[in-house]
Amino acid sequence: MSSKRILGCIASVVFVVALVLVLLFTNVQFAAFNRGYYSQQYEKYQIPQNIGISKPDLMNATEQLLNYMDGKRDNLDFEMPIKGVQQEFFSERDKLHMIDVQNLFVQGKLIRNISFLYCVLFAVWFYFKAENKQKRFSKLMIYTFVAGIIPVLLLAILMNIDFYKYFTIFHEIFFDNDLWQLYPSKDRLINMFPEAFFSDIAFKIVFYYIGELILLLVLGLFGLRAKRRSLNSK
Repeated sequence: MSSKRILGCIASVVFVVALVLVLLFTNVQFAAFNRGYYSQQYEKYQIPQNIGISKPDLMNATEQLLNYMDGKRDNLDFEMPIKGVQQEFFSERDKLHMIDVQNLFVQGKLIRNISFLYCVLFAVWFYFKAENKQKRFSKLMIYTFVAGIIPVLLLAILMNIDFYKYFTIFHEIFFDNDLWQLYPSKDRLINMFPEAFFSDIAFKIVFYYIGELILLLVLGLFGLRAKRRSLNSK
């Protein structure tokens, strides 16, 4: 195999990985910053009543939280009326944990953006340099489906078996402290976002992600079928 062909194969493998990362992190970002979804979940789990805050005030606090996660504000220092008393909304432990969460989102966005840039550059190279474009592109779509679906299906199965166990493992992997272990009597985050909230949003992300992968699979299979028909008609 020539060095040119080897480099082409490596570039294709990196493209598949990059496209998977773009889809995954885009879905995470979309779900995490969807204000309407928070409103629905607050109603579903009666969060305003449990905390002792009005729904508009809770949504205002959520807006400040999301802006912080998105790097649009520097801190989470603000007050809200809770059970009729104006007080600091987030505890010190909440704020320290959210520093780590913000860093994860910043890193995730960076990975997504770098991956997207690579996909664009690869697409330009592919368009001008690749041979047998339709067949190779179709196979790349199928390879992306396979590479993306296997780990996520496994994760979905594990979460369905014992969400709390693997939710805990996730935190132990991505956080190097125990600040994620919050206390309902002291910390606001755990009252805003119970375990069921994270379970719902995780499966929502997986649902959309798998749907997008299936679209890529259909695109790849359709491309291969069209290529075969074109060859057979000659």
